[in-house]
Amino acid sequence: MNSIDWPQLFDLYDIVGLVAGYGRKKDYVKIRTAFEHSYKVVTAWNNDNLVGAVRMLSDGICYGMIFDVGVLPEYQKLGIGRGLVTELQKENQHLCIHLTSTFRNEEFYKILGFKAHKTAFAKYPYESDYLIG
Repeated sequence: MNSIDWPQLFDLYDIVGLVAGYGRKKDYVKIRTAFEHSYKVVTAWNNDNLVGAVRMLSDGICYGMIFDVGVLPEYQKLGIGRGLVTELQKENQHLCIHLTSTFRNEEFYKILGFKAHKTAFAKYPYESDYLIG
């Protein structure tokens, strides 16, 4: 985690949101802690500018969960998100990998080989448009 440029990472998630809403809340302590406790983090750069990031939580044996696929708006639709998710999965093909798509990005994950899960459930400590019922 020493190679993460924290101010640029915070700026990225200020713009795109994510990290359980802490990006837009500018709660940098929680964002940094979340990333430091991640199994794997991948970043994308344009020269010295951070343009995208993603992270995985995992036990390294059975399961992995992808979170916070974030790409600056001006760099979206250029293959950066695909590259981030592809790199994140390298050396982790043995894992059952789960993720929750943000709204309107479901097709992106289908193109990357992800399939809808028939019995997925979630429990959030707050109200969310992602939860049904």
